[in-house]
Amino acid sequence: MTEILNPRERFGLLVIDEKPDRCNIIPLITSHAATVAGIKLKEYYTDGEAMAKAQITAIEEYEHDAISIFSEVGIIAEAMGSEFNYPDDDLPVLRIPALTKFDIDKLKIPDPNKDSRLPVYLEAIEYAYSAVGDKIPILAYVPAPFTTGMMLSDPNQFLLDTIRNPEQIKKIIEISLEAAIEFSYEIINAGGLPILVDPLASGSVISPKAYQEFALPGEQGLIKFLHRYDFDVILHICGDTTPILDLLLLTGADLISLDKVELNLAIERLAPKMRIIGNFNTTKLGFGSPDGIASQVREMVKHGIKAEKGYIASTGCEVPIRAPTGNVKVFISAAKEAGWFLD
Repeated sequence: MTEILNPRERFGLLVIDEKPDRCNIIPLITSHAATVAGIKLKEYYTDGEAMAKAQITAIEEYEHDAISIFSEVGIIAEAMGSEFNYPDDDLPVLRIPALTKFDIDKLKIPDPNKDSRLPVYLEAIEYAYSAVGDKIPILAYVPAPFTTGMMLSDPNQFLLDTIRNPEQIKKIIEISLEAAIEFSYEIINAGGLPILVDPLASGSVISPKAYQEFALPGEQGLIKFLHRYDFDVILHICGDTTPILDLLLLTGADLISLDKVELNLAIERLAPKMRIIGNFNTTKLGFGSPDGIASQVREMVKHGIKAEKGYIASTGCEVPIRAPTGNVKVFISAAKEAGWFLD
């Protein structure tokens, strides 16, 4: 079929509860864009123009429906004092958490225009927006306060302190929320749509009780801030979210990006109030056969487009950095084939 909308128009209809020509197709193509562009990962995550150009190259190669500005979840924590190693061909790795060097009272709210790699993201957003922003949504992934809090701390100690010292954890999350709000404000000014990512709040990492007590308030606070700008907000949580499906309804998010949860169950529980995004297994993109990928994507989309408030065909997590480009093309073409709204 012939497409009659550009990606920005298609996304715009989704968020005003109008049915577009087909479902939006937004696999989480983040650092994989460096592979498509043929550049080193270190260049991608330290050079905003390189990041933007890689994302534009990926859009031209795959013809999906959004640019995704992101590398890894430590970016805010790094700007607050955590130290990371920068491998040439891998993503930054936490080396020294800020709160192993100094006390919580010395944490600062970073300046997104000056501190660490936050300006890299803003430069990437501005470049992409000026190049293709009239036709393609520019999504910018913002680590949620719980995830940033863990990146400010020794991760194991952080999890232990949710039990032993919960008030300390809540204070870390409050400061991380302030930092996320400042970063989100500058993302909006640069032309991006902030997307909230909280992978370390997954049911694969913490219990539903811990999620409700520690992660949920930070998500709610950032989503409330973004709603002031009349944005429909996407929340992405990696891993198994089955145990917290009902709690996700309390976040205030308008769109929920899912990973390891049965899609029909998520549609049943969440679709009356949230638009559904997801949730193809990214391991299959890395190692599956093209025929198998195509068949499974078509089946996923066939169910997904039944979601009451709308659906975006996507991967459950980031497309693997070195996934075969042929497999990603198969994902997108199969989703396009199955995603038309015919009524």
